[in-house]
Amino acid sequence: MKTILKKHSRILHLMIGVMVAAFTCISCSDDTMETLNTDGSKASAIDPNAQLTTSLLQTYGDFSLMDTYRSYISGFTQQFAGGWNVTNYAGSVHADNDQESLAWSRYYSISIKNLVDAISKTADQPNVNAALRIHRIYLLSLLTDIYGDVPATEAGKAYTAGIANPRYDKQQNIYSYFFDELDSCERQLGTGTDNITGDVTSLGGNISKWKKYANSLRMRYAMRISDVDPQKAEQEFEKAYNSPDGFIASTDEDAYVKYLNKPFTLYEGARKYDFRVNAFSEILYGQDATSPSFICSTLFNMLKDNNDPRLYRICRHYINTARSNITPSSDGNIDVTDEVVAYLKRNNMEESPCNPGAAWYDNWVSAPANSEIPTLDNLVKNNPSVGYDANNAPARMMRPFLSIDFEQPDNPGILITSAEVNFLLAEAKTKGWKVSGSAEDYYEKGIRQSMELLNDLYLKSNKISEKEISTFIDTHHLGSNPKEDINTQAWILHLTNPSEAWANLRRSDYPVLMDRTKLSTFDGFTYDDANLSTPVRLQYPSLESRYNKSNYEDAIQRLGGTDNWHQRMWWDTKDGNFK
Repeated sequence: MKTILKKHSRILHLMIGVMVAAFTCISCSDDTMETLNTDGSKASAIDPNAQLTTSLLQTYGDFSLMDTYRSYISGFTQQFAGGWNVTNYAGSVHADNDQESLAWSRYYSISIKNLVDAISKTADQPNVNAALRIHRIYLLSLLTDIYGDVPATEAGKAYTAGIANPRYDKQQNIYSYFFDELDSCERQLGTGTDNITGDVTSLGGNISKWKKYANSLRMRYAMRISDVDPQKAEQEFEKAYNSPDGFIASTDEDAYVKYLNKPFTLYEGARKYDFRVNAFSEILYGQDATSPSFICSTLFNMLKDNNDPRLYRICRHYINTARSNITPSSDGNIDVTDEVVAYLKRNNMEESPCNPGAAWYDNWVSAPANSEIPTLDNLVKNNPSVGYDANNAPARMMRPFLSIDFEQPDNPGILITSAEVNFLLAEAKTKGWKVSGSAEDYYEKGIRQSMELLNDLYLKSNKISEKEISTFIDTHHLGSNPKEDINTQAWILHLTNPSEAWANLRRSDYPVLMDRTKLSTFDGFTYDDANLSTPVRLQYPSLESRYNKSNYEDAIQRLGGTDNWHQRMWWDTKDGNFK
């Protein structure tokens, strides 16, 4: 993989320089001034393939938008809890417009703008044009699934079509647009001889793989609307399923963005459009030793109660007092999972993951004596000045963290995988759609591929054995509620794909989550919403009411007159399941 990434490093560096040159250039009508102000070392036009590279990398590589995922989405899914950000925003049901609007402002101002511009210039490059359009659909799907009605068909066209104030398309129309575009792109791919050289995904510019990718997205979006428009959903799903070009069916066809193994650059890198590392991994790692990501009790207990071999692959205990802020290595994240688990067993104690709304220091967990954790004891004795047992660090050690294997700079940015496709096929079969095979076989294959995905792309060691995978599958078959079984497994799969985790959770209403209204509140956090139930969308950026007032107000009226984040969107037909 690293060899393939090196192949793209030159275009990544070129892309950054080209982007800076192109978007900071000011036109001048005077020939002399134009000559004086022209930098001959910079390109006069942007290569559409470079624009594709930028847009693909920004999907997970833009640190400046990742607070939307960390603060809200990963908390709403109840996969993470305990860190300050996810507690203060998602856990406290605190609406902060700056945090909510980052995905909107960054994707529209960078990727969508670049994609629309590149699409307008590639009529004679049908393969590149189709790839650009497919990724535009992908990013628009993130935006509509987060906010609801959004600018789609007119988005990014201020320069190409003079549309400075794009309308907010209704979500129903947006999804119809998705199906039409994906169908068109899938048929267009392969009709030219141009190469998709800006492709920095696992698809590698391969036309056949891009076709399968387009069909797989079509299956995802069809399932998304299956409760609100079942006839259209079945029709679109079966079209993609029956396409002679196929869909993603094996792990070697999985679609994901590739990133480089470089130090984290945080906000400074994002300001320079340096999207070369996985910024979602970066923000999950946290910006200092006091802000790591902890696993929510909902996910921890789901894995524990089902004897899931992924439990201690995803969840680990660390002494991370002296860790590096930019390199998630084992040197500064000293793994003491075995020692902590052994201590808990010796004392007949249970793990204490955080509930939604609680920080790691709430509902206090007393730390054991240093001698109970030999590694900690040795670190304190040999390095007393470091403070390994200072500032409540041993108590923090007792909470299950997210494994640093999921926080590496070169982790993939998941687009869609064969595991997800198999879960979609399993559910399609239970709906009576015209899909061959059995729901049970698809379900089991989805579980297997979910675990193989961890082995292949995340776990650095302690990989899940074939015996563990087979044992889990043999003891976990589809039960009386296959929708719950299938979508609970999809929820675990989507741990590193936050937008899809939240969207599919709201669509399927599984797994059953903890009822936030029944959980505690704590001092030190902001509670400004009388309704503590988990929101089902994010609110629009407040600046839209000033700069795109008429279209914004139309969208607000369709929500019932207020920008209510408890108002379900079009495809979300029922309240979720809570306990």
